[in-house]
Amino acid sequence: MRNLAQAALVVAASLSATAPLPVAAQQVDMTAETVAVRIDVAGRQRMLLERMAKYFCFARSNVTPLESAAKLQKAMDLFAQTHRGFRDGDPSQNLFEEASESVARQWDQVDLLWGPLGATYETALAGHIVDEHSFERAMGLTLEVRKRANDLVAEMRGAYASHLGDSGVGDTILIDLYGRQRMLSQKLSKEVCLVARGTDLAENKAELAATLKLFETSLTAFIEGMPIAGIPTPPTAEIEGQLAKAQSVWQPIRYVAATIASGGAVSLTDLEAFAVGTDVFLVEMNKAVKMLAAQQSHTS
Repeated sequence: MRNLAQAALVVAASLSATAPLPVAAQQVDMTAETVAVRIDVAGRQRMLLERMAKYFCFARSNVTPLESAAKLQKAMDLFAQTHRGFRDGDPSQNLFEEASESVARQWDQVDLLWGPLGATYETALAGHIVDEHSFERAMGLTLEVRKRANDLVAEMRGAYASHLGDSGVGDTILIDLYGRQRMLSQKLSKEVCLVARGTDLAENKAELAATLKLFETSLTAFIEGMPIAGIPTPPTAEIEGQLAKAQSVWQPIRYVAATIASGGAVSLTDLEAFAVGTDVFLVEMNKAVKMLAAQQSHTS
């Protein structure tokens, strides 16, 4: 099974998209709009870290290995492009060149750990064997890079506050919370995979249970509101409907995470369905994030 999964990683690497053509040099100005985009995209980076780990685990576990490896490659490419775009600017993503020294220092912290993590993925995608120790190290690095990526988002909010205004800062915090749900969907799927394959079983089972609770509590709070946590009800009926749609995607697959978190067993088909279902949830939740961002930009 390992050989088959490894072969899939090789094939997926050969199928990865060719590099995009260079974008004509142009400057992206720092405005309220581009700052909001930057913070949203920074939140997406945290999701991509968990998505890479998820599909690395699924490919290694021979769960739809070819498709999993291809999705790992795609997530890795997007993360790397965006990571560099934060520092140097990237007009294709509406990212301005970083001018804040404090944000740049925090970016360096992400970069320091992204290097070895990305190298592990490159090794696997090139068809070379990644031993179990290196696999587990990649899972640990994912957590450390994500923590630093989270600090980067917080540093951005502070550095760019003057471009957003008081209400704008509050808006970006709510957008960030909505965006976190995207990350949690991929983190859940990764932890389901890790527990199913028996990797650090007790630790990952406890982490899965905690992630599942946070995921469901947050999703309910977004729909119903949670004043004690500063989370309002959806500002429009359209956003409420979109959140309900995301929740409807989650309900049929939640049993997989709940079963594994409680020590039960699921089938390979269940694991495949969970991987697909959390990706569909990701798409629907991303729509809710974009709708919230658009609505708040119109009212600010």
